[in-house]
Amino acid sequence: MSNELKIGQVLWLKVRYQIDKVSDVKHPMLVADIQDDYIEVIAIDKTAGKLQNLYYPYNWYIDSTNPCEKVLSEDSYAQFNTKLTIEKFPELVKYRKTEQLLSHNKLEELLINYKDYQVNNHIKEERIVYMTKYEILQLNE
Repeated sequence: MSNELKIGQVLWLKVRYQIDKVSDVKHPMLVADIQDDYIEVIAIDKTAGKLQNLYYPYNWYIDSTNPCEKVLSEDSYAQFNTKLTIEKFPELVKYRKTEQLLSHNKLEELLINYKDYQVNNHIKEERIVYMTKYEILQLNE
């Protein structure tokens, strides 16, 4: 098993998705960027029972088929209206369910649209979240 994270992999984590709101359960987090001291992730949620969320311009649909995805088992959407960064530390790899990546074309298109949304839209201050290693370990142990 590789001990390196890659852009396009999915981590399953409880995170603070707003400054003062913590998720109750682990959610898939798509690795969108990797720097020397932090990673940026995009929160993913399933569309089942939540199709109305696809009408919001900040949610990006991810088809789990065509091609069949190894990192997501059902149709989902990526949430672009939050900027989530996490301190980079070696143990983050243990939160992957698989080393697989989101398929190339879907990942490329998603990241282009994510970056475009982040640059051209105001991200509310309460939705810009940085989490430390200590906080991630505390929430996910």
